Amino acid sequence: MPDLMLIGTAHVIDLSLPLEKHIRNFNPDLVALELDKQRWYALKANKKHTQGPVYLRLLASLQKYISDSFGSSPGAEMMVATQIASSLGSKLAFIDKPVLQTIQEAWKTMPWNEFFQLFKDSMISFVGGGDFSINKSIRTGDFSNELEQFSLQYPTLKSKLIDSRDIYMSKNIVKLFRDHNCEKIVAVIGEGHVDGMSRLLRRLNPRIVRLRDLLQNTDNSVSFTIEI
Repeated sequence: MPDLMLIGTAHVIDLSLPLEKHIRNFNPDLVALELDKQRWYALKANKKHTQGPVYLRLLASLQKYISDSFGSSPGAEMMVATQIASSLGSKLAFIDKPVLQTIQEAWKTMPWNEFFQLFKDSMISFVGGGDFSINKSIRTGDFSNELEQFSLQYPTLKSKLIDSRDIYMSKNIVKLFRDHNCEKIVAVIGEGHVDGMSRLLRRLNPRIVRLRDLLQNTDNSVSFTIEI
């Protein structure tokens, strides 16, 4: 019987210790990461986002600023999961949609009003204003209100950055169980994907580890972005 665990993380918080605990206790045959090969190689090479639409570069710079403030780089939890998989002798798989494909789909379909709103919000956040503040606590790990607000402000962007990737990654997990003779898979994904993927994979009755579960074992009180 396939045994699946979904772990929701936030890329800009150092969750290495609780993440390691949950993965080791589960002892999976395979660790699936919310990455594609291009992002994985870029992460290993520690490359910066210097190409692509301006608004995506702004968001990448903003996330880097936040992560630097708290000692955790974007993708740090993916590197931790990789190291744990290696130590356990578990297989490793990248399940996310190729980043360029995602960017192109979002870019082509996003209406101008969403683009200008995103550009404005990114600029405000980048210079330290607006609602985005590194003093905002995430003690509970529950950002359902932020995700709902994101959905209302950027419905097209949410469809491409979250919903379509939920489907893509869920299909890949099912394929991994089928093609790799795995009994136990743990998927390390952004918290923003947990609800959608748990619904899509409900027939597998996945075990769910939420961001708030990881935070219970840390002393972090930090700001974060909706993790997609």
